[in-house]
Amino acid sequence: MSNCSTAGPLDSLRQDDYELLARLAQRYYIDEQTQDQVAREFGLSRQKAQRLLKRARQAGVVAIHIEAPSWLRLDLESELRETFGLEEAVVAVAQANADADREAVAQRAARYLERQLRDGSVVAVGHGRTASAVARFFRPVDRLAVTFVSAMGGSPGADAPTNPNEVCRALAQGCGGRAESLYAPAYVEDAGVRSQLLAQAAVRSTLDMAAGADLALVGIGGVDDDCTMVRSGCLSREEVTWLGTQGAVGDVLGHYVDLDGRPLASPHHQRLVALPVEHLRRVKKVVAVASEPEKPAAVLGILRSGVVDVLVVDETNARAVLQAAARPRAGTATGRAPAGPMVPATRYQPSPAAKAATLSRAGRDAPGPHRR
Repeated sequence: MSNCSTAGPLDSLRQDDYELLARLAQRYYIDEQTQDQVAREFGLSRQKAQRLLKRARQAGVVAIHIEAPSWLRLDLESELRETFGLEEAVVAVAQANADADREAVAQRAARYLERQLRDGSVVAVGHGRTASAVARFFRPVDRLAVTFVSAMGGSPGADAPTNPNEVCRALAQGCGGRAESLYAPAYVEDAGVRSQLLAQAAVRSTLDMAAGADLALVGIGGVDDDCTMVRSGCLSREEVTWLGTQGAVGDVLGHYVDLDGRPLASPHHQRLVALPVEHLRRVKKVVAVASEPEKPAAVLGILRSGVVDVLVVDETNARAVLQAAARPRAGTATGRAPAGPMVPATRYQPSPAAKAATLSRAGRDAPGPHRR
């Protein structure tokens, strides 16, 4: 019996190899025999039969056709998984405008959460327009005893429903679960104030709960003038512009990275009250949601950081990210630099207006009593 050593395309197979693969495939795919049954019939080990069936697909002896619905982009999802080593990717079909794209991504993310969550699950929640939109569509058929816990401090933007505490409450309401709020601002005046806040048992216990979550739902922020950090009042336009000059392309939970996914060290990081990246990496499954046309560089940087397990994204960004990832980066052969230590930044010198804004934010967003 042939060992079927040829592994080329269909027209390069030897006649006996072609016949063996076709017979194996007929038994398995058409006659619906198990791999054990196929192996016994042809006098093969189960492992050998499995390898030959795989070769039948690779050589074109077996052609599998999937009649996918028009709203699926399975090819893009597969390419995203393979390119970035993701556990799963979900791509929402391009819509007429940015708002519609955001809603489409939010709906797909909500359906994904509904499939993943079980009674007793703990979900760490970040901020952002797309992440907050997920709550509007999250309506599991059965009520779920799920705890949604804030993984980042709040923002002073009262008219912006992107505060993690608000997102947690909305998600909990959608399934009958409960919300665990983090009563602290996302950014404080200086590192000393941050240390004092983190020393409080209420703040520490909430972040500890987020670190032990089964799943994290996070947004991917950019560095444009209309990004969530600016719009919600966490950082000034001047501060975000400065971060861009240091190479920052985007953030997750306020942690900025460059285009190669390397974390960016900056004074802003010393004022941040959020789940640290090293703790976010310990969460069993990190689900990132992203839309808006200005996001490709931010999404690419965050994906290259390796912190994301599942990406839910709009079609336009998915295509742009894959195109950008295919372009080699300076000094690298593959376009992806290995993760390394934080990239140092030059010293940030805020203007008097920026200092005044920081003090105002800290005063408005001082931590209140801890509630459950």
